[in-house]
Amino acid sequence: MADLARKRNEELARILHQLSWSPERLAREVNLVLPAGLSISQTAPYKWRDRGMVPRAPHDLAVCEVLSRAVGIAVTYEQLWGPMGSNRGAKVLSARLLTDPWTADTAQLALREAGAQAAPVRLTDLFRGEELAAAVEHWSTAAPPLTGGEGALRVSAGQLADLRLGYHGKRRLAQACGGGLVLEPARAELAMAGKLLELGGYAEDEGLGRALYGVAGRLARLVGWAAADLGQEAAAQRSYVAALRAAHAAGQPRLAMSVVGGLAVQVAYQGAGRGLDPAALLERALAAVGKQLTPPQQARQLGRLALVRARGGQRAGAEAAAEQALALLGSQGGPRRAELLGLVGGAYLFLDEHELARPMLTEAVAGAGAVRARALLLLRLADSWRRTGEPARASEAADQARRLAAGMQSQVVARALREFDAARAAKAPGAKASGEGSGKKC
Repeated sequence: MADLARKRNEELARILHQLSWSPERLAREVNLVLPAGLSISQTAPYKWRDRGMVPRAPHDLAVCEVLSRAVGIAVTYEQLWGPMGSNRGAKVLSARLLTDPWTADTAQLALREAGAQAAPVRLTDLFRGEELAAAVEHWSTAAPPLTGGEGALRVSAGQLADLRLGYHGKRRLAQACGGGLVLEPARAELAMAGKLLELGGYAEDEGLGRALYGVAGRLARLVGWAAADLGQEAAAQRSYVAALRAAHAAGQPRLAMSVVGGLAVQVAYQGAGRGLDPAALLERALAAVGKQLTPPQQARQLGRLALVRARGGQRAGAEAAAEQALALLGSQGGPRRAELLGLVGGAYLFLDEHELARPMLTEAVAGAGAVRARALLLLRLADSWRRTGEPARASEAADQARRLAAGMQSQVVARALREFDAARAAKAPGAKASGEGSGKKC
């Protein structure tokens, strides 16, 4: 923890005085409830009390637990550490990123932390599956009352339009060049949107305030996507929390649905989270807000559901979702169709149905507008050819992907290329035999 200007934690001092505990006594009591290897020094509570430092997880909540038990009433995270501010430890939100109150205030806190350039990244940020699923019951409900918005900084519709333009431009760049190119610029723009929410005057124009939360939520989603594309899972998921909370404050459940759907695909291909079942998550989200989606939006989410069900070995469910998705989209072409065919084709790859997958992936490659998406689709197509014993076609598709990926700042694409090369080398003449995967590559 950095050595900051002193800011005494008066609430902690009050509780210790009430209990007649010294800081050393608090350290001993906290160490009794901590796992082995995580004990704190006897001097740490002095920093918390006298300098206003905030301990990192799991020590922060351990202190709350110990003091609650000693006092006889609940001592909450926000009561003890919240007044210390965001720059004095590892948190602004508590460790319960998804279970803190779903208010406009906590949405601002989440956005501020996601937009911080040097905010600490904790492994405890990783989603717990049951918490993410339970959060559906919050973000799918009516938007909370807007609080704040009484600052002196004037916020106008023109500024909102500028933020939207910036978001769309960065999103196109990310889809073409990878998340590494846009992560820091997008994070800076998210921080700016957070400042407008914090300091702006929009209390008399609720529509403007909620729209500002909406664009902040889209920026947080982009930051999360870009961080995930660089393999920064904890930072990505913290940004997704901010996007969900901002979508709720904006009254935009469709935006929240898109965050959950994108995260489910990320888990299917990359893996993340603690006990997260992406199929169950998507099913729960679709049950909550599916009727509010347009037919193309429903088709997209059903395509994602087909993919994650197939990844989990749910053949019948995956095929049913794929059929529904294709029926909803109908004859519509363009990038929407290409994206859906990429999802459904990926689902059939997970099911080892190569003859069904390859025509869909081939059409998706031809119709995909984004370079990064085309590179990944080509690698999935190459992996299909490789696994069915057609190395020449596999190499041709992989070489096309390699040319598209040249200079791209995407660890996801780079890893997919490495995995394909490793699998191809393992099957080369004279190579040591190794087992084949079932579709988890790329």
